[in-house]
Amino acid sequence: MSYRRRKHHNRLGNTEFLQRVILYFLIGFFCGAVFYYSFQNSFGGMQTQLEKNVSTWSVGKSSFLIHFGKSLWNHGKYFLLLWILSASRISGGYQKVFTIYTGVRNGFLMLFFLFAKNLYGLVLYLASLFPHILLLAPLYLFSFSVIQEKKQPRHKSLFVIGLLLVFGTACFLEVKCNLPLMEMLL
Repeated sequence: MSYRRRKHHNRLGNTEFLQRVILYFLIGFFCGAVFYYSFQNSFGGMQTQLEKNVSTWSVGKSSFLIHFGKSLWNHGKYFLLLWILSASRISGGYQKVFTIYTGVRNGFLMLFFLFAKNLYGLVLYLASLFPHILLLAPLYLFSFSVIQEKKQPRHKSLFVIGLLLVFGTACFLEVKCNLPLMEMLL
């Protein structure tokens, strides 16, 4: 019986699973950094666009609902696709591609901030992730784990409500906390 329990442990406690996720993320992260470094002259207008976005946020031209809707859309399309593809054979491939893509995005963003603002760019990059990443990263890891195990939750409706609640809270934190934080830092 104890062997059976050990064999069916949660994948989040499985270091091999976490190591693979971290490896795919880091591969993407370094690819994104190399991509930005290689083509940095092509992205000169991005800093201007970022500063325009910050001035738009600070003036308050857009309402909370518009920003919240954008946040739901930006994060929701990947999250929804993850769960839709979980019923197919390519769900494991999507998880790898999504993790690498997330790494590419983050590597690109970090190098963009570093080149635009020097060492202060590292502070800006970390601030751009806070606090919503504290909910989104564990939510995706948990989702990857549940999908990989192909285990049906006991209370499906509570499971779905819990996932949506955590997801909505992360988007809410991005709009209510992250946008003002980025406005203050930029």
